[in-house]
Amino acid sequence: MEIQHIKILLKLLGQDNYQGKIGDVKPNTKTNIEQTQKLCYELYNNKLIHLKEKNVTIKINNNGQQVLNNRENRNKLEINILKKCKNKEIRISKINIIPASKRDLLIEKLVKENLINITNKKIIHVELTDKGKQYLAEEYLAEGLGHINLTKAVFNNYLNFIRDYFIGKIPPKIKEKITPDDILKTIIRLDRTLNTDNYLPIFPLRNEYKSLLSRDELDSMIFELQKENKISLSRLVDASQYSAEEYDAGIPQSIGYPIFYLIVK
Repeated sequence: MEIQHIKILLKLLGQDNYQGKIGDVKPNTKTNIEQTQKLCYELYNNKLIHLKEKNVTIKINNNGQQVLNNRENRNKLEINILKKCKNKEIRISKINIIPASKRDLLIEKLVKENLINITNKKIIHVELTDKGKQYLAEEYLAEGLGHINLTKAVFNNYLNFIRDYFIGKIPPKIKEKITPDDILKTIIRLDRTLNTDNYLPIFPLRNEYKSLLSRDELDSMIFELQKENKISLSRLVDASQYSAEEYDAGIPQSIGYPIFYLIVK
């Protein structure tokens, strides 16, 4: 692990809920966004951070070309997207479909149907994982000689993180066992309390178990309930009505909007 990687993790400690925009976690002022993205992908591969990506460019593939050649009867907007990226890859921002959320859903559909390929992505948001927290608090040791230059703010953030990390540790013997059925009961209660008409966003549930379960543990129980056919999951369609923190509470997907709503069957 290079010092540059550690500095990104330390920068995250100074962000709300240990998450923030990629521009806020550059190791130093001389590091550009491209270098920071490369470092973040390496941290992601080691499961030390979560990533939220944005698709940047697309290009038609052979299947999409065949659709155009055969003049298949499809949605005009879909045909327009295929034509736009017919001869070269194109920035998604150059595709003039309003609102942008509708454009993104159409692109997601064409990707799923294997008619276009995402040719470039960029990281827009990063978040420290539970494994990343454990690595900083319990495992990391600086190797070799030399100095690590840290500002007082970064150093103080690390000290506060260490205090919170170990104070918040609950011994396994007394930690309350939470089951998927407990999660289901909480979903039903929150839905009634918040009057969400059996379409509960995930963020109230995360807030309910914030001090009891890690993000990964809660996600695992949500998927277990889905597997048992006790709930179904729905993606977010319009992000404009939610704050960035509420949006980030969703379960990220490789393409498109996150899983965001819980529906009891």
